[in-house]
Amino acid sequence: MDDVSKKTLLQIGNLLTPILCGVVIALSGLDFSSTVISDAGYPKILNPAAFTFAIWGPIFIFQFMFYFYQARDIFRSRENKIEMPYVHEVSIFFMLSWISTSAWYVLWGLGLVWPAVGAMFAYLLSSLGAYLRLGINLRPRSLKEHLFVTVAWSLLAGWVTVAAIVNTTTGFVYSGFDSGPIGEDGWASIILLMALGIYLLVLVRRNDFVFAGVGFWAIVGVIADLVDPVNMAQPSATLVAILGAGILSVAMIVWFYLQNRRGIISFPSFRDFNQDGNQPSHD
Repeated sequence: MDDVSKKTLLQIGNLLTPILCGVVIALSGLDFSSTVISDAGYPKILNPAAFTFAIWGPIFIFQFMFYFYQARDIFRSRENKIEMPYVHEVSIFFMLSWISTSAWYVLWGLGLVWPAVGAMFAYLLSSLGAYLRLGINLRPRSLKEHLFVTVAWSLLAGWVTVAAIVNTTTGFVYSGFDSGPIGEDGWASIILLMALGIYLLVLVRRNDFVFAGVGFWAIVGVIADLVDPVNMAQPSATLVAILGAGILSVAMIVWFYLQNRRGIISFPSFRDFNQDGNQPSHD
């Protein structure tokens, strides 16, 4: 099978998979708000405040921008096809991401916590698969391609990273996890430090301010939940979260300044909307 035929098959699969997943979710009869937002019945060590889940708005907007952008030549004749290397780079991972998140939705809604955690990690792996294959910020791309392709995967991978962490801790607590001498406050602090390390690493290794920005948003959501007087006080975790948000925000500002001075990154210009940017590899 040649590349054009492979691309067409991927495009068709990308178009059909979200529709089929939506049908499955609709037939499940599960309530979206109670499944994803109001899951107070599940114990957890860390839990971002409800407003944090508004991140799904931008995620789905950019995912559907990619959804339509990658299919814009599907009805053209073979000789008029557009070169879209990112379709081959994303490969089957767009489809796998929709299948795994739909599986998570159904399993979580049915109360099957550990199978749902497994589905969440499948979601994470499929998101990272596309993220890594795209080589985000490691090769030149036009501003248009960033907006319609890479931002979607930076947002998704950034959010599913923290979602997988939270889901895993939920699974442990649900199964009777013994927090030991450091208590839940200590474990929450450790988890926050791990998450902070991941977001800082991606910021430095990939110059990915979108991914890091999602991490900042998630930590702000955790802070809002920790300082809520209704919840049990966790002073250590609260301090770590506040410091983490401060460190990550300062790191993004300082790193942008340094990389801008080196000529590696710059403010986007809509004059270069269709032209490849100059973003050399940061490896």
